[in-house]
Amino acid sequence: MPAVKTQVSCPNCRMPVTVTLEQLFDVGQDPAAKNRFINGRFNLINCPNCRYQGQVATILLYHDPDKEILMSFAPMELGLPQAEQERVIGKLMNDVINKLPQDKRKGYLLNPKPAFTLQGMLDRVLEGEGITREMMDAQKARAQLAQKLLTTPDEQLPAVVQEHDAEMDAMFFQLLSGSIEATAASGNQAAAQRMLLLQRRLLELCSFGAQAQRQQQVLEETVRELQALGQKLTRDKLLELVIEAPNDEKVIAYASLARPGMDYSFFEALTKRIDKAQSADKERLTKTRELLLQLTKEMDEASQARVAEAANLLRALMETPNPAQMLMDNLPRLDDTFMAVLNTNLEAAQRAGRMDVVQRLNTISEAIMQLMQETAPPEVQLINELLELESDEAAVAELKRRAAEIDQPLLDAMTYITENLRQNGQAPLADRLENLRGVAMGELMAANWKK
Repeated sequence: MPAVKTQVSCPNCRMPVTVTLEQLFDVGQDPAAKNRFINGRFNLINCPNCRYQGQVATILLYHDPDKEILMSFAPMELGLPQAEQERVIGKLMNDVINKLPQDKRKGYLLNPKPAFTLQGMLDRVLEGEGITREMMDAQKARAQLAQKLLTTPDEQLPAVVQEHDAEMDAMFFQLLSGSIEATAASGNQAAAQRMLLLQRRLLELCSFGAQAQRQQQVLEETVRELQALGQKLTRDKLLELVIEAPNDEKVIAYASLARPGMDYSFFEALTKRIDKAQSADKERLTKTRELLLQLTKEMDEASQARVAEAANLLRALMETPNPAQMLMDNLPRLDDTFMAVLNTNLEAAQRAGRMDVVQRLNTISEAIMQLMQETAPPEVQLINELLELESDEAAVAELKRRAAEIDQPLLDAMTYITENLRQNGQAPLADRLENLRGVAMGELMAANWKK
């Protein structure tokens, strides 16, 4: 049962508000449903009148076939008779069962476990994922801190940040980013913008932000260093760079950017250097090796997890009758890893002569391209249109023709995309966009001068 748009009354001011209502979370049919449920990114009310934020109370059914979990929740505040609750839950159960093949229809599907509270339902899901009560409490504390910061006057923010500095870690900012995405997806762009501004302000004030800024600077310096080496970046040269790295942040940057070069031969050579080193140097290099082994292990595990998640999403897209809606629901997951998995499956289907699979995968690929174009911010759409033109002259002419669309967000987007293109080895395209940015800046300055 797909999510539907409907109108509800705001619990605070009673004004009608449009919400996207989702009652069924079937992880087998929609792998992203688990994350939406765990993160609370569903049935959100964002009232434009009184700015109330909350969740719509409605009957829910959660299904995870791999763990054989089927749970229902009927909010007491709805005041629904037992018969009506059973009717709605039964309809949701039928939707689950009807989409399962016969060999997957097991006994647990006939007896959903009732949850008395939404938090209780969430706790069961998290327990199934191996998340402990301590981890849940820590996440709840982060959410409460985020809410407190959202309501803190700007002049009091530095003092509050100093008081809670130790609590504002990577997990805290991941939670805040998820809340921003959920708020934006619900249509409340104004609230999402306020939260984004708060996030930037917090990064300026807290220790984690300062550390992240230093790491980013080191990473950018390392990108330029490795790009300058070009074809001279051999495994032996990478080993020398790592050995001479002044600190762990530099080692981490090398691992992040040159993981493919850190293979068995690389570690074998590093071990030989350690064996030949003297006391203090031996200890330093040993710690470097331990750090690299841990980093590469974590990176490989994360990469494998991303590939597995992408494969599950692609499998669900192949089976769903409505891939366009599923793509929209999973937009943040359509990243480079997903596209690589899609292309790998497409090539395999072509080699096997499975033209039915090829056609389905091509349909999904085309739908993704269309979705990316439709959902991209206006400044990104303009950049894409300029880069698709055949010549620099045509792109400059089109940019000048659309001078009214040139603003600071466009210039910022040009800078960001130029850097990404360089990092991905697309220097000619980066140079072209950099030149266009110069033209855009000139047009913007001329327009401001006229004012």
